[in-house]
Amino acid sequence: MTPRERILLVTGLLIGAVVAVSIVIGRQHVVSRQEPTAVAAGTSLDTPAVQPDTPSSADSAAAVELSEQEQKAIGVETAEVRRQTIRKEIVAPGKVVEPETGVRTISARIGGRIEKLLINITGETVDRAQPVALIYSPEVFTAGEEYRLALENRQRLGASKEPQAISDADELVRASRRRLELWGVSAEQIEEIASAAEKAVQITTYSPVSGVVTKRNVTEGQYVKEGDVLLEVADLNTVWVHADIFESDIPLIRTGLKVRITAPTLTGGPVLGIVDFLQPAVDPQNRTMTARIQVPNPQMRLRPGMFVQVSLETSLGGDVVSVPRSAVLDTGKEQVVYVAKDNGVFEKRSVEGSIAGDDFYAVTRGVKAGERVVTHGNFLIDSQTRLTGAWNGSEYAGKGTVAMAGPWNITVEARRGGQVLAVYRTRLDAK
Repeated sequence: MTPRERILLVTGLLIGAVVAVSIVIGRQHVVSRQEPTAVAAGTSLDTPAVQPDTPSSADSAAAVELSEQEQKAIGVETAEVRRQTIRKEIVAPGKVVEPETGVRTISARIGGRIEKLLINITGETVDRAQPVALIYSPEVFTAGEEYRLALENRQRLGASKEPQAISDADELVRASRRRLELWGVSAEQIEEIASAAEKAVQITTYSPVSGVVTKRNVTEGQYVKEGDVLLEVADLNTVWVHADIFESDIPLIRTGLKVRITAPTLTGGPVLGIVDFLQPAVDPQNRTMTARIQVPNPQMRLRPGMFVQVSLETSLGGDVVSVPRSAVLDTGKEQVVYVAKDNGVFEKRSVEGSIAGDDFYAVTRGVKAGERVVTHGNFLIDSQTRLTGAWNGSEYAGKGTVAMAGPWNITVEARRGGQVLAVYRTRLDAK
């Protein structure tokens, strides 16, 4: 490399450094028009005139001015501040369980031996008044004999002239028949007892409710006592969903709230229910409270044991000044928004929020209804404001003449107090 080439290389490197420093200085200070000054041998740097800062709000560190083209470039969007009801959706896991109020038992009305079990599979559906078991009872057989004998006695006294004897015989017949009826003997079976001697009567046990058999306690041939439970049946036309509400959401839950229930295996759309009971205690291990949700289930879309997702929408406050959540920037020390003013000016405001919904913040100070706040692009505006203190939207550019043509890669680090706030990279093609 000749001495001339070395001189040109060194000169080019010096020019690149000068251009980088000029960009940093140009973004932090408003410079006035200066005459081109020689930077090095064979090099000069010209800085064009800079537009003066906008007065009033733009001079403040809390205001930024952007042209329409600049707003489009960073995608600035605004929304109106308005008074409305703040709502929040609470999502919680849940599990479908049998309703305690829908559980019934089918019991033996008389002691005896189970001759035939008509419902003998757990999970089988049973209808109201459907026969479930046939029971042979010696007590019923004895009562049947007493009824038949009472009838015969009444017939013998038919020609008697003793009115009191006839009345007593009629009373005995009625008492014997009533005893059979209370044990569940049907009218047809009572007539069979009256017409056939030593008739073996089987007591039919009926289901008092429609539902699903959840437990079977007996088998055919087993002896049972009066009141023994044969089957347990659950009415699943209405089911319960136990939802686990996190401790932070407990103050927002109340009875009467409408609930939307979904599950990956639940076809046909969500199922609707209503909160009808809140457990008074919190689970000490997972810090949740159980909310009981009553859900109509006529088509058996929900089955006990299923895991579901519960969504509850609750109102946090009505007719309050609110801003979109995307408009609020949380710096850790304060919450700020940028209010859109005339002529492309965006004013930084500190706000105080009382409650936060899914889409809106309720604010008590900083903005008022009717103003417009930035909902998109506010992060870029806030970053530039923090970097320079204020920004009037002007572009600062320098012009340099170099002895060596070619591409130049420039990296500028913006620092404040030794901390890197931003890094700018650009590529120059010197000619």
